[in-house]
Amino acid sequence: MRLGAYLSALAEPPLPVLITVTLFGWVVMLQEGHAQGMPEFLMAIQGNGYSQSSQALHTLLHSNLLVMVGWSWLIMLVAMMTPLLADPIRHLWVRSLPRRRWLAVVLFLAGYITIWMMAGVVLMLFTLLLWIFSWFPTLFVALALAIAWQTTPWKQACLNHCHWTPRLSPFGLAANWDCLRYGMANGLWCVGACWALMLLPLATVHVYSMLMVAIATGLILVVERYRPARPARWQVPLLEGIRLRTH
Repeated sequence: MRLGAYLSALAEPPLPVLITVTLFGWVVMLQEGHAQGMPEFLMAIQGNGYSQSSQALHTLLHSNLLVMVGWSWLIMLVAMMTPLLADPIRHLWVRSLPRRRWLAVVLFLAGYITIWMMAGVVLMLFTLLLWIFSWFPTLFVALALAIAWQTTPWKQACLNHCHWTPRLSPFGLAANWDCLRYGMANGLWCVGACWALMLLPLATVHVYSMLMVAIATGLILVVERYRPARPARWQVPLLEGIRLRTH
């Protein structure tokens, strides 16, 4: 019965379309050259001293590698974040006039992607600082941060806000602004919930290791997002999952 319920949920729009887009994102990431921007740069600075790492950073900022890094981040967002948008898109579709539905979705996505692209700059710079200055392996530090953030009430508070569905104006500039603002707000709360987990693929040097970490991270994000809102409190993630399964 539970399997039937899951299959029924997967068939409910817009999930089939979102799953298709997600799979497309993973296919693009798997193709040679589309997931190598950040790993290539990290390999360039791995094990180098401060001066050489600074030179590598200067090279990044003055070459097309920066474009490759941005493109890789965008494709990673498409692959990992698209399944999380079913409820917001469904809300936009139901609450918008028929002739405005696609515009509402596009404006929402514009706001959402803008926030995540800006967050990507911060996360990548933070990862680079870890590679250059950290005394510990970067992936170890990223994993410790992710586990620590998972235990905090602030993480759960951000997840709870991801379920927020605002009132939308029916037409005009007010409707456009509401959809754009909804995307930006949802993106901000999503960044708050997911930033530490998103460090994990960034902290992985080799391309295929990064892809495996990204897949595991994406599964965690989907499971978390589709849980109902819960009280924001300190928790141990593994024990919390066991507790939920036994109730």
